[in-house]
Amino acid sequence: MTETTFENHFDTTLPAYERWGQPCSEHFSRAALQGAALPVGAAVLDVCAGMGALAVPAAERGYSVRAIDTSPGMIRRATERLEPYSGWSAEVMDALDLQYGDNEFDAAFSVFGVLFFGPGTAKALTEMVRVVRPGGLVSVVNWATPLGAPFFIPVARAIDRLDDPEVGKFLAPLTEYLERPELESALSDVGCVDVRSESVEGVFAIPNAETFMDELDPIFRVLPQYRAAVAKDGDRFRALLVEEVLRTAAGELPPARGNIVYAQVPSS
Repeated sequence: MTETTFENHFDTTLPAYERWGQPCSEHFSRAALQGAALPVGAAVLDVCAGMGALAVPAAERGYSVRAIDTSPGMIRRATERLEPYSGWSAEVMDALDLQYGDNEFDAAFSVFGVLFFGPGTAKALTEMVRVVRPGGLVSVVNWATPLGAPFFIPVARAIDRLDDPEVGKFLAPLTEYLERPELESALSDVGCVDVRSESVEGVFAIPNAETFMDELDPIFRVLPQYRAAVAKDGDRFRALLVEEVLRTAAGELPPARGNIVYAQVPSS
């Protein structure tokens, strides 16, 4: 997936994402900050910051924060959320071409961000390394399962139950960087050292069965099979989704699982 795809998508998903996605992103962001153990007053860059899932808790800790994203809507919301704090900026910027000099930051993070860039991931990671001072930290977070957020589970089950050859069986959207060794290798490959990783879980709410499809529709529309199912037999698909959400409400929805990797920029 390209960054442009995510820019357009996230600009249209702001309300849904803030209510149902942001709590999950912030949970993993806080875990990444906790594990990073940065010094007081550290200069932190949040790449693909969204509405500030990491930038805001970093500002709460008193860090000097720079948040960048290609989505103007997300950056506007991040700006609003950062207003109570000092020493921050939030601006539209391409993660593949960071407009900062070398060695400007003590740490750079990307939570559910640059690892979605496909062939561009290595370039984005290289840019993060470039702007962090020698001895500083680079950290990325990604989902640990191919579905990503657990609220995709009912969608996957409903698509498979629709059993329409024109829609096909559900294909999980994530294929890369799901395992900790993959994440560690990605940072080692761009020159980082002292690479370590950890797994984190969290349990999060989802909409009730009757409103599930409406509230999360802007997020699900990034999936071609979801769009095809809605177009082909929207009423039946909605009914199947309601049944699957009720199943998850009965205790079958697993926790959200993510992996966090930390690495040091070489000192020399």
